[in-house]
Amino acid sequence: RRLIGDYEWQDPKSPEEIVYVSFKDRDGNVKRVAGKVGDNVMYLAHRYKIDIEGACEASCACSTCHVFVKDEFLNKLPDASDEENDMLDQAPCLKLNSRLAERCITKAYKGLGHFAKKAMNTSGGMFHFPYLNHFRLKNYQLASESYRKGLLVAPQESNEFALLHGNLSAALFHQFKWAACVWHTCLALKYLRDNNTAIDKRLNQRLKQVLEELHKGDLVELNKCFEWISNYQGDESKPNEHEERYGSVNVPIPKYGRRDLKAFSSQLIMKESPEQGRYVISEGNFTAGDVLASEPAGGWLGSKYSKLPTEELAVASCILLPFQRHNRCFTCHSQLESIGYICPDCNDAAFCGPPSTCFAKHFNGGQFEIPQWHKDECRFIFLLNSIGLGHLCYRLGTLRERKILRTDGDVSLDNLFDSFKYFPSHFEYALTGWLCGLLMEKIGLPNVGEWCFGMLRRLQCNAHALTEISIETPESDNLSGIIQERIGVGLFPAVSLINHACEPNIVYQFLNGFIVIRCIKDLKPGDEILACYGPHYLRHPDTELRRKILYEQYFFKCSCGHCSQKDKKINIISSETMEEWKKLVKQIRAKKTPISRYKSLFDRLKVLSSLQSSQNFEPSYGEMADETARRLLNDAHAVASFRESQKIVIYLINESSEYVRERFGVNSTEYAWELTKMLIVVKAFGLPSSEKAKRSVRRIISLNYGEREAERLLSGEKLRDIFE
Repeated sequence: RRLIGDYEWQDPKSPEEIVYVSFKDRDGNVKRVAGKVGDNVMYLAHRYKIDIEGACEASCACSTCHVFVKDEFLNKLPDASDEENDMLDQAPCLKLNSRLAERCITKAYKGLGHFAKKAMNTSGGMFHFPYLNHFRLKNYQLASESYRKGLLVAPQESNEFALLHGNLSAALFHQFKWAACVWHTCLALKYLRDNNTAIDKRLNQRLKQVLEELHKGDLVELNKCFEWISNYQGDESKPNEHEERYGSVNVPIPKYGRRDLKAFSSQLIMKESPEQGRYVISEGNFTAGDVLASEPAGGWLGSKYSKLPTEELAVASCILLPFQRHNRCFTCHSQLESIGYICPDCNDAAFCGPPSTCFAKHFNGGQFEIPQWHKDECRFIFLLNSIGLGHLCYRLGTLRERKILRTDGDVSLDNLFDSFKYFPSHFEYALTGWLCGLLMEKIGLPNVGEWCFGMLRRLQCNAHALTEISIETPESDNLSGIIQERIGVGLFPAVSLINHACEPNIVYQFLNGFIVIRCIKDLKPGDEILACYGPHYLRHPDTELRRKILYEQYFFKCSCGHCSQKDKKINIISSETMEEWKKLVKQIRAKKTPISRYKSLFDRLKVLSSLQSSQNFEPSYGEMADETARRLLNDAHAVASFRESQKIVIYLINESSEYVRERFGVNSTEYAWELTKMLIVVKAFGLPSSEKAKRSVRRIISLNYGEREAERLLSGEKLRDIFE
């Protein structure tokens, strides 16, 4: 069943409305699929993942190709609709007589010449076809990402560069991001070199429409419009009484206020012992969801005497992962809506465009001011990308030597535990430190290779992976899910004092270079604050494997409650039972298995899954329920018994949710994601949603990430209709 889009499946009113279409590939293989009278054939091909090869040798459907129409026939066609014009915007080599193939071939006209798309030999062009697919499916967010990638690698100020800006503006238009759309439309008109009246007309028409939405219809002249949008910042969320404002970032204040060690609540204290080293305990009572600490990367001490504002230094003291650099601003780490500037000397740095405080701060006199820390690494970026934590080490070193970041002090970057004596080899660290020092010397800074060598060891044991919660919709089933996405790496000196446990009582949240810590359990005086460095006992039930992972990364043997207790004696599952499990899984996955048998097959799987054992079934019961539900969602419209399929899908979604709840708990983010999936499916089927499930999702996200983050996620474009 298709969950979104113009071609949503409706049950046929009679058997006569069901049609079957056969597709034959170049090897003669035939695939027969079910459709409905009135369905678009190209849509059916896409829906069933059938590759269609055009005469142009590009793997795209004719509905996205355009043709050149002779004047004698062009006048006979109806005027192009807005939707057709939007699609034409995405095609290369347009002419005034270009029309979309699927829209104009409505009669047997002679004289239509098929336009064979030329092979894309420019680097930006490789993102064209993915965009067409995303745009066609109305996934405008993925379409925007594709064109931002293209802008990073396209020749600047070229005609292709202009078209990419124009295409991005079309995607932003459909997301109602008016200011960003104005910016990219202006840039497209500015850089468009070909005197293409058709494209120019569409861009100006779009610009006029969007300016009306922003109540700026009087800005008819392009230069005035460009000047206005360059300084436009839009509305920003104001801090509440429990937050501090740093630039455009609202940072939560720890409960009970801050203490001398500014990162922590005044009811947290640092202690030290030979066995545990430095660690943090509670002196007060905290309730699950309370904020315990907040700290910028590099630490509060690091920014005390800095030339940069705290919020800028916090971001400068982190690095973005390479695959995030087309999605996030290099200067503030915010998700890019529009691209304000691209570094002309490398293809790794994109910066915010309007509406953005960040852009307005760096765009002065018509020129964009690139931060010094990017200038220091720009010429070496290809090399820094290949040395992992060495890149962060180099960044911190340049900030230190330019007197921008202070690294000394009791709780600072220079005073963190480095496990020097436990490293099996120091050669790679020494070599990377030497390289960082050499690169710093190349840009006129002191060669501090020895400091870099020490910092690399401290980073190995103390660096944090920066993550962000986002909404993802797989192309395979349109089921939006909430995922934790890794975006970068940073070092937070005070937070690094918190010890590990395989069952933590806190969670991390990252906000534009800041870390925020919340407790996920009630705390009382004397309780130690415990984080999970990676292997959680619920996700990694094998104790020895957990301890091995921790020792190899952090050089300590975990002695938390779950690692120190002896494993309970659990029965070993017999080979016969394992074989039965495999057969059941095979039967469920078999296409010939009738839906009517699924319930009994899953009942048996559930019985086997309940057996206590030191072994794990692969795949698990929950994974099988989720996998089967997703498959049925994709195939539901291809079977006659749609109602039966709908019933079993809801049953399996509930089973998957229950499995996750029992395994991870009612306050786990995993359970929130399962409930979200259930709410999406129920709404798609036209059934009433559970208000209790909605409240549970909001409660869990607020507990782990705060009410502001819960509101951002649940009121966003992809989940707004579910949680309205």
